[in-house]
Amino acid sequence: MVAAIKRHWPNSRITWLVDCGVDAILKTQPMISKVIRVKKGFLKRPSELFFLRNELLAEKFDISIDPQGLFKSAALVWLSGAKRRIGFALPQSREKAWWLYHDAIAPQSLHLVDRQIELLKPLSIPLPPAQQAPFDWTEPTAVAVDAESMLKQIGVQPKSYLCVNASAGWPSRVWPRERYAEVIRESSDLYQLNSLVIWGSPQEREIAQWIVVKSDTPRAFLAPPTQLMSLSGLLKRSVAYLGSDTGPMHLSAAVGTRCIALFGSTRASYSGAYGRDHICIQKIDDSEKAGKKSSDDNSAMQAITVEDVMRSVHSLSGSSRL
Repeated sequence: MVAAIKRHWPNSRITWLVDCGVDAILKTQPMISKVIRVKKGFLKRPSELFFLRNELLAEKFDISIDPQGLFKSAALVWLSGAKRRIGFALPQSREKAWWLYHDAIAPQSLHLVDRQIELLKPLSIPLPPAQQAPFDWTEPTAVAVDAESMLKQIGVQPKSYLCVNASAGWPSRVWPRERYAEVIRESSDLYQLNSLVIWGSPQEREIAQWIVVKSDTPRAFLAPPTQLMSLSGLLKRSVAYLGSDTGPMHLSAAVGTRCIALFGSTRASYSGAYGRDHICIQKIDDSEKAGKKSSDDNSAMQAITVEDVMRSVHSLSGSSRL
């Protein structure tokens, strides 16, 4: 969305409000003029609301857009004091957020990113074809240097490895770790492909280390500790991302790396890796089942076989990526 706005209005000043830890990565992108980190629970603290309201009013916004569609995000749109407030209509919008918009858009697109880009309709900004909106990602020099240094220490060349992420925030999104190990082993045996297993928390590191050991191949490597920015550098230099519907998958798509993404409790057509070059594997769609997304039942993920994934890895062998 930001890229589409910037391409249409190159001199526009864009401010991004965020309440999570992605603010550091957003600040590196030149098309974003300013990033404001909003404190969690701001709606419950009058002093925080007062401070935030004054900060936003000082920016003198012309337009404010809410691509999330929750009351909290809609409140930020209203607090901005923008002359024009745009968000989603029902049912995409929830918690009566639409009350706070001037323009409430009912999106028609299938993928969430394309639906969000439809919020630009009232501004007469040309909309790109489905699954073809550019990210216009800019890699900071420091990130490139850091990524090259990490790969050199590991002993892996750029564009010679899969970036494997076996962890997920919800148990229902987890694919069995032994299958990751088998895919890594077969990718090494059949295609001489390295695999770099990434991780975030100490628990995820244990899982990643287990996979590296069980894959029983010298082409499997445990990634070093990373933050979002350094992870983006490793993803950008990989042949492909392999894993489930997680933040690293979306980051991989943003930096222009192909994804082999595994889906069960979320719908690939709605929240899959954005772009036409990716492969999303989904045998069972459990996304409509109440409580399924955050449950411990990953049966929909278990329906995906090693053979399913290896067919996708094989498709890489027929491209210039291998």
